[in-house]
Amino acid sequence: MDTANSEIKPLRWETLTKRKFDELDRSRCVVLVTCSPIEVHGPHLPLGADALEGEGLLERTLQALPERHRDRTFLKLPFIYAAPDTVPQPGSLFFRPSTTVAVLEDLGRGLASQGFRDVLVSNFHGSPRHFLAIEEACDRISRECGIRMVCVFSVMLARLTNGKNDLYHVLGSVPGVDRENLIDDTHGGLVETSQLLALHPDWVDPNYSKLPRRTPELWLAENGEAPVKDRGAGLPGVFQMLKEIRSGLRFFCAETYSGAPGAASPEIGNQILGILAGRSAEAVAEILDGKLTPEQCHSPLWNRRFLFVNRWMVKFANWLLGVPAGAVRTQPASQDRISPSAVPPNAR
Repeated sequence: MDTANSEIKPLRWETLTKRKFDELDRSRCVVLVTCSPIEVHGPHLPLGADALEGEGLLERTLQALPERHRDRTFLKLPFIYAAPDTVPQPGSLFFRPSTTVAVLEDLGRGLASQGFRDVLVSNFHGSPRHFLAIEEACDRISRECGIRMVCVFSVMLARLTNGKNDLYHVLGSVPGVDRENLIDDTHGGLVETSQLLALHPDWVDPNYSKLPRRTPELWLAENGEAPVKDRGAGLPGVFQMLKEIRSGLRFFCAETYSGAPGAASPEIGNQILGILAGRSAEAVAEILDGKLTPEQCHSPLWNRRFLFVNRWMVKFANWLLGVPAGAVRTQPASQDRISPSAVPPNAR
């Protein structure tokens, strides 16, 4: 069968009968699962934004795979929403990094015991404590069970950004993307709103275009505070990083997005997804070819994972930063400015 131009349609695990499942050649199957949170993304995006983006990116990655891997069976599990470091707003669900590790370890062992050899974990939640928890689980299972379990997000992160925060060198070629709008576009802004408009336009509030650009730096200035300086080296750099994280926590207690959602469009979203899916497909093909081993599928922060996923370091960091366990704000955020009168009656 000619598979070069055919669409790859993953099988949904939960829809299979026992008979259909037993017919699968599990050694040729690739199991797909997204691990991303349920989390507030501004007043305009669905609470499952990260999971929807993770699943959407993974499905587009499959369409970009080379022909030699298009005859495989791709088996998609329901997404897992155990994730730490979600925005502290009602509607977000909170889990410890150790929970994320434990859930994925149990999943990986179960899949390995049933004869599956390849497991791709997708994600679109940028917290280091989250993607490093995924990497930790994948690394343990790959070593313990002798399978390939990989965090695709971390490979993409390493290849596209090499740990840097500047997105312009990756997305600057996309028509309609302005450099300023990518500064601090970290949560529910231009990138994520555009991607959700491309993937699930019916789930995006139609008044997203009226939302102003919001960033921690703008918020600090409005409150008469100086912006956080660039990090230096050594101990001063550590203190600057802690100050930056504290400012971010305070910002997201008052605000629900960071970036410029008003500049988003489905056209930009499709372009971004195309860029990310193309690079992800290259990495996935190398993984399935055996050229890229699980040990090579890590983010630039992997060597410092102890600081982010060790349970005692997590507790210490939460204490140091004043992060209450599972607590959320109870008052509406200041920038939830989509008023009922501005929303069409059929969208309320």
